[in-house]
Amino acid sequence: MRLAPRIPFSETVYIKCNGGWIKAKGVDLSLFGVKIQVADDECDDKKSVKLKLPLKSKPAVLNGRFYRKESDKAVILFEEHESILADIVGRLLTDSLRKIKRCPYCRKTIRDGADRCGHCGMPLDFSKRDLVSTLKQIRIGDLLLRRTKETPEEDRTEERKEFIGTCPQMKKVFDLIRKYASTDYPVLILGETGTGKELTARAIHERSSRRDKPFIAINCAAIPKELIEAELFGFEKGAFTGADRRKKGKVELADGGTLFLDEIGELPQEAQAKLLRFLEDFTIERLGGTQTIRCDVRIIAATNRDLEELVEKGEFREDLYYRLKVLTIHLPPLRERGDDVVIMAKYFLKKFAKEQDKDIIGFTNEALELIKNYSWPGNVRELINVIRKAVVLTDRKYVDVEDLDIDASKVSSSVVSKGGIFNLREHIDRIERDLLEKAYRITGGNISRMAAMLGVSRPTIYKLMEKHRISQNSR
Repeated sequence: MRLAPRIPFSETVYIKCNGGWIKAKGVDLSLFGVKIQVADDECDDKKSVKLKLPLKSKPAVLNGRFYRKESDKAVILFEEHESILADIVGRLLTDSLRKIKRCPYCRKTIRDGADRCGHCGMPLDFSKRDLVSTLKQIRIGDLLLRRTKETPEEDRTEERKEFIGTCPQMKKVFDLIRKYASTDYPVLILGETGTGKELTARAIHERSSRRDKPFIAINCAAIPKELIEAELFGFEKGAFTGADRRKKGKVELADGGTLFLDEIGELPQEAQAKLLRFLEDFTIERLGGTQTIRCDVRIIAATNRDLEELVEKGEFREDLYYRLKVLTIHLPPLRERGDDVVIMAKYFLKKFAKEQDKDIIGFTNEALELIKNYSWPGNVRELINVIRKAVVLTDRKYVDVEDLDIDASKVSSSVVSKGGIFNLREHIDRIERDLLEKAYRITGGNISRMAAMLGVSRPTIYKLMEKHRISQNSR
């Protein structure tokens, strides 16, 4: 869902560029920018420009800058104060939406004169300056979150926010994603199962010039080897028994975009040969067909296996390996990401608690210690499942150790040796002190009543108070 509304905008606009005004055709208009059609050589000014929008009364001239420019389309972001955006662009959007009578967020029909959508509840009057200011701050916050190196970095879309990291290893991954996104070379992503290989591939695609084209993912290990060629390259009608129609393969469906080949190490030898041929000339032939089809596709592959070892065993083609290994990213396992696991656990707890409509505040210190020191063999995927289950099972404000379905044998041995969550003495001392303090508050510090309440002698109460530094003068 977009925070800034967007509507079709086919009006003629004028851009002051290279010292003069040039004409361009609008594509769509949002609260913070406009997409236009403009010839690639018409405007070389990549910095600030002026943009003239047609209005009923008189044209409005706004300051802006090129945000993205490719082939015959460009996006210009407005560089104006929110009050100007509300008075000019916001009013134009609001009037247009009332004519279209369709919510720009959920696409449902809206009532005449409604300030909010009756279906999704989103605001519809963008001529209000406070609303524009709020949306602008959220938008800027999103850009900062994605671009800064000092804060957790996330994927842009809500469903993929598990792509979080602040440790040096993940910062390096994010830096490589930005650099690799600017090229069309193949990328090989290496890492254990559950480390986020598909999220990495999607992040590269969404930051590339192919972002508006398809992202097609295929798991090579999940498809029988007899069918993998047909899935990748498609087939013609009658190519084999049961082929009653022509079907395009994943390569053809990804034309113009990105094809993500997960678990590439499981690809059969015959399919490896065809994939290598495609990487050499970017053409394919469907099974049972003779037509050569050219496909403009970027290949991103991923594996949790050692491809060099597979090459030595003769299970993976050496020439294909080096074709894929142009650019590489190694994703560290969760156990090597330091405090990132705690950051992610807190994020997922908040997310799943909201989904289940539960008032859960956070984790106990013991639960956080366990999360931090568990080895997480299933990586991020396992973390998500553990936190989701804990949210469903717990009835408390804080998720505790017993709510976490974690195998204690996989907890770091250093934690056990140092005490921590499995130190019985520490747990007994904590319970002892808690009960003593409660009894002290209830009795007002009366030693005889405290002894009777806790079932011990008066001398024991004095010893415990001295041990836990609870003074009779602290009433």
